[in-house]
Formats: sequence, structure tokens, C-alpha cells
Amino acid sequence: MFTLTCPKCQRNSYSSAEEFFLACPYCGFMFSGKHGPDRRHEERVKQERPFDLLCQEQTFKASTIDLSEKGLSAKISGESQVTEGDILNLSIENTQIKAKVKWVHRLSDTSAIGLLSALFHKYNDVF
Repeated sequence: MFTLTCPKCQRNSYSSAEEFFLACPYCGFMFSGKHGPDRRHEERVKQERPFDLLCQEQTFKASTIDLSEKGLSAKISGESQVTEGDILNLSIENTQIKAKVKWVHRLSDTSAIGLLSALFHKYNDVF
């Protein structure tokens, strides 16, 4: 269990993971105990939608965690070899999108990834 101090209101909260971005339960400010304040300027929409992800000639099942105008975070089922800087092909409801991996957090049997693409704003209605 980690004690997280909000950079905005300076109140403490608790989490089992220090690296993920969470909203302060007191003031709603988005931050991570490991990475600090959220640097995204766009609104994030929390949504879990399944999609296929092609990486190194393998297709993985994934689902969105949240999305914004220029990016999304997702979780990948199983062990993937996705690394920061990779360019991935996403297949979301018959729409193909290329995205760059900005960060990867490996968990026991899944990975959480952050993707950036200038095309997400065109396909937000897909989600």
C-alpha cells in the first residue's frame, strides 16, 4: 500500500499501485505517485472497449482503459513483447489505426500501455 500526497491539495490518499494516474479523492486532480501530475491537456473518457492489437506479427486481445483526443491507455491480455517506442496497428470495429507506444507497465498476466496517435480524434466515435 502506497501513501500518495496530492500535488494540488496536499492531502494523503492510499493506493496499491504508485505508477498509475488516479484522481485525488478530495479535489479530483489527476496524478501518479511515481510520475507526478497528469500532463494530458485533453479530457480523458473512461471506457472499456475490446479491440485487436497487432505487434511483431502477433495479434493480441486488448481493451481500452480510457481515451482522449490524441491517445488512449489500454490493457493487453497475456504476455506481449510491446515496448516503448513501438508503432502498433489497432483494429477497432473495422477501423485500422497506427499508434506509438508511449509507456508500458507490465503486470503478472497483462500489460497496461499508453498509446499516442494523431488519428484518434477522427475515430473517437468508434469508441
